[in-house]
Amino acid sequence: MKKSIFFCLFIPLILIYSCGYSLKNSSNALTQKNIIVLGDNSNLNIELITQLKAKGNKISRIENMSKDHDLIIKIKQHQINKFSGATGSGARTTQARLDYKNSYEIVTKDNIIIENTFNSTNYLNFNQSDLLAMEKEEMVIVKNFIKDGIKNIEFLLSLNRNENQL
Repeated sequence: MKKSIFFCLFIPLILIYSCGYSLKNSSNALTQKNIIVLGDNSNLNIELITQLKAKGNKISRIENMSKDHDLIIKIKQHQINKFSGATGSGARTTQARLDYKNSYEIVTKDNIIIENTFNSTNYLNFNQSDLLAMEKEEMVIVKNFIKDGIKNIEFLLSLNRNENQL
């Protein structure tokens, strides 16, 4: 009985594996690259550069004429807006809504231009008596916004690379 169950599960697994199916691993489209990042010196852009450097990239902030770069990221708009997300008794704010927006243009080594705007929203519980913890939580949310934005850039680069291979 156990052998028949084993073979019933093992045979389809072998068939799926033999056809080349595998789970998607994370993209390396933004790893070990020479990247030029053009934009202002805002805290969001500095955090973006820090996270890109953590992936092993060499970052330049000046667009030079040499072609030794793999990618240019031109940041057009990079901002976080805070709103009152929910109100409780006495019209007091109970949640803050953080809206993240990163509008950018990517220029690849082959001079392919990709424009995109990445938007994300997250809610933060507002506690008047513990503002320091709320600020720390907000910093974590901002880092997660930027991490998700980098994943979005990687997705666009991978998509563009796959379209050009067809």
